[in-house]
Amino acid sequence: MTMRILRYGESEWRRYLERLPRSSSRSLRVERAVQTIIRDVRRDGDRALVRLTARLDGIRLDSKRIHVSSEEIRARARRADPKLAAALGRMARNIERYHRRQIERGFSLRLPDGSTLVERITPIDAAGLYVPGGAAAYPSSVLMNAVPARVAGVPRIEVVTPPRALDTNPAIAAALVIVGLEGSVYRIGGAQAVAALAYGTASVPAVSKIVGPGNAYVTEAKRQVRGTVDIDQEAGPSEVVILADETADAGWAAVDLLAQAEHGSGSEIVALVTPARKLAIEVKRLVDEGARSVANVATTRKALARQGAIVLVRDLDAAVEACNLLAPEHAEVMTRDAESIAKRIIAGAVFVGHWTPVSVGDYGVGPNHVLPTGGTARFTSALSVRDFVRRQSQVKLTRAGLRRVASDVARVAEAEGLTGHAQSVLTRFAE
Repeated sequence: MTMRILRYGESEWRRYLERLPRSSSRSLRVERAVQTIIRDVRRDGDRALVRLTARLDGIRLDSKRIHVSSEEIRARARRADPKLAAALGRMARNIERYHRRQIERGFSLRLPDGSTLVERITPIDAAGLYVPGGAAAYPSSVLMNAVPARVAGVPRIEVVTPPRALDTNPAIAAALVIVGLEGSVYRIGGAQAVAALAYGTASVPAVSKIVGPGNAYVTEAKRQVRGTVDIDQEAGPSEVVILADETADAGWAAVDLLAQAEHGSGSEIVALVTPARKLAIEVKRLVDEGARSVANVATTRKALARQGAIVLVRDLDAAVEACNLLAPEHAEVMTRDAESIAKRIIAGAVFVGHWTPVSVGDYGVGPNHVLPTGGTARFTSALSVRDFVRRQSQVKLTRAGLRRVASDVARVAEAEGLTGHAQSVLTRFAE
């Protein structure tokens, strides 16, 4: 079975929507396992990290080897392909240039009575970056998570990664050197690494926010420690929706769909939304052919069969409606007047026109590729500098300033039954 063709608004479309993985989806088995891991790390610290790494990763550590020396990271970075390292360096500069435009300075508002109202923006004190191992060990994600934190001015960034990640992928080490984090790396992964960042151990300092992708256990651990620390988001499988009319190239649309389906989880969401039936049929044929030659063939076919769809709509207005119901991680607009259509789209990131495939967003033109998934683009945004700062108000009233608001404050406080609030203001003017 491959991508199905269905009609927007009909029963098969509604069933497709209902079956899609959403951000609230979770496994009770994973939830319980993660609860146990977090409890063990909180109780036993480094001893739990050593024990869990032996059991879950098959690697024997001792507490002295949890931290990876900067010399070791630099040595591993030198094993990376020099051309790849150079590309990562250019990518980092592009990301930094874009994210520097996100810096906010706050403001100070001086009132006529001499009072001042201030919004102060300061970086959080420490962030933790999770770098996954295995097939999901992407050096691009190191840059996308670390650069905004650096630009925000976070003074301390700790990096955790499974023990084998640095051995199997020297490009990870190269990316860590590029962002200046070679001295802050710990060879631990999984839920236990998230717990260590949240609560701290003798070897791993606690942080205030944890970012970075991971498997179901990592995602569940981030969910469970939220509140003790902040997290970026509960990332799900990759998603793309392509809006296309008859001007789109069927081959380009097909390869863009396959590029997202090949991520490897088998749960990726890939959809083409179009009023052009001829295009729909041709894209389906090309996707079927191309699925034999992408990475992760088995999981790509699984994703196409389970979450792949070509949605026929009456016109582009209906295409926008369908896309916005999905609120995908990525949306491509391959239509006439693409810029106008793009302004109406709800998605984590929108890629406009025939020459802008989603893949360029993954690899460093500037905007962040850490994006909301599972329909959460309706109310949340890409990772940015803003995620690594605190906004704090500061109020300084003069006597005249307090007198100006005193009666209003007292009246509302008394209406809410909080007479102490009213008295704290009025007592300052008691004769």
